[in-house]
Amino acid sequence: MKNMKHILSMVLAAAAMTSLMVTGAQAADYNFTTTAPQDYYNSSSYEDVYGTQYNYGGKNVIDYQAPELEYGVQSTTMTGVMERTILPGLQGAVATNDGISGGYYGVAGSGGPLTVLTEDTDGSGSAVPPNLPTAPTYQQPTYTSVEGMAYKDGSIGTVKIPSLKINMKVWEGETAESMKKGLGHYSSTSAWDGNVSVCGHNRGSKYVIGSIKNLKQGDIITYTTIYGTRTYQVTTVQIISNTDWSYLQSTADNRITLTTCLADHPESRVLVQAVEKK
Repeated sequence: MKNMKHILSMVLAAAAMTSLMVTGAQAADYNFTTTAPQDYYNSSSYEDVYGTQYNYGGKNVIDYQAPELEYGVQSTTMTGVMERTILPGLQGAVATNDGISGGYYGVAGSGGPLTVLTEDTDGSGSAVPPNLPTAPTYQQPTYTSVEGMAYKDGSIGTVKIPSLKINMKVWEGETAESMKKGLGHYSSTSAWDGNVSVCGHNRGSKYVIGSIKNLKQGDIITYTTIYGTRTYQVTTVQIISNTDWSYLQSTADNRITLTTCLADHPESRVLVQAVEKK
């Protein structure tokens, strides 16, 4: 009987030890730690993100983070086309003094790159640019308002093209009413300095300029206003789409742009550009 109690006591003790081991193991399974940071999500407050308080009603850091376009490139997203196109005429001029482009980059007729690298001639193992020009300087596009330019008859100027015997007054607005009396001035463009742009009928009216398609490079165009007379030389004569308005953009140099319809091709326009003769 005594032996039986001893055996029973040993069995109970072994059971108790086993129970403690299982409990310990189970406790370890559910007691774990992690090295993950407490703030799992980054702060989205303006001050934390940009390091400054938001300036209500004024400029903020985020306002200056829009991607910039390359010089002479425009986005055409306003027409719903997600693309970027090189403009035929730049919105300014860069003076290069390179002796090749005549001092203005982007003007039709210029030739040669801004910098030409030659073969290694100094033994350094790298190409050497010959006669580097002075650093290019950007010239701000210029613009003259039409206000105060009207003559007594209401016109704002006169365009003459001697080779075509064209002598027409210019009236404000690219409208049919203006073109009944001569040339219509694109109201969004300059009226004197910079790029003066006008339009006229091709046929079917008293005043027509359809013959501008026959102009040649170097032909003369004059424009007279209350500010004086400017003489331009033709640099561009071509057919463009009736939706291409890139030639009307502002420029730093003085030029005149003329457009008219192309007979039997309503989807096209005749374009002529002439740059001030120096």
